[in-house]
Amino acid sequence: MNINITGRRMEMSSNLQDHARKKIKKLERYFDQLIDAHLIMYIDKLDHGAELIINGDGVQFYGAEKSGDMYSSIDLLMDKMEKQIVKYKEKHSEHKATPLGELSTVELEEESGKELLLNQVSNKPIDGVEAFLEMKIDKRDFILFKKGVNEVKKDTTDYFNKNYSVIYKTADGYKMLEIPFEMIRENNFETENFIVYDLLVHDDSLSNPKIEFRKNSGSDIRKLSLHEAVKEIESRSGQFLPFFNTDTNYINVIYKNGKNFEVMVPTF
Repeated sequence: MNINITGRRMEMSSNLQDHARKKIKKLERYFDQLIDAHLIMYIDKLDHGAELIINGDGVQFYGAEKSGDMYSSIDLLMDKMEKQIVKYKEKHSEHKATPLGELSTVELEEESGKELLLNQVSNKPIDGVEAFLEMKIDKRDFILFKKGVNEVKKDTTDYFNKNYSVIYKTADGYKMLEIPFEMIRENNFETENFIVYDLLVHDDSLSNPKIEFRKNSGSDIRKLSLHEAVKEIESRSGQFLPFFNTDTNYINVIYKNGKNFEVMVPTF
């Protein structure tokens, strides 16, 4: 089990990290295959906050808690996550053999009381034209997808697995954004240097689509944690927001669904 702990605006003692790791390790028993867990701890004025993202059995879970001290926040968060995982496992017990990526949504609880759904997209590679047409068929203004590569060499395997792109509608048309191979290889992400294309749609028919991808300069995608993205979409009038998730280093899209929110995330 891989546990990653990040501290923001605070120093993390070894005792605090050990306490968090022991708590997280107890959740491992609920999974057949647990990939990783990422705990983020932060201090905001008098609040000691903790957020946890767990990827296991092809499903991603997220929870957040805060209190007057970090130990209490971690304990409250682990109790919440355990209840969330047990609830999900009981609900989907008949789907234990479901392949990775076919579990499409996970019901989560945000501290605001609203529901947050993480929607895992297919890990089948498609090209930009296919993705655009799929987006139109689904009657959405955005789509997150794994973009195919022409050739998978030894040094491009990780890029092939992480090469997720997003197409989304803007006031001026449609754009496609992707992360350069070098950034993924070096694990160093500068969002202003992400690759952006303008989509010139000459014909969006399924039988003979004609879509031109014209590269331009400059990306305005923001680096946000999932918690920050929820706060951002709450405060704006738009229906969706593509963002670079600083908790996972993947492109995500958060969007409104009635009174609740959903987040498109890659299949891990």
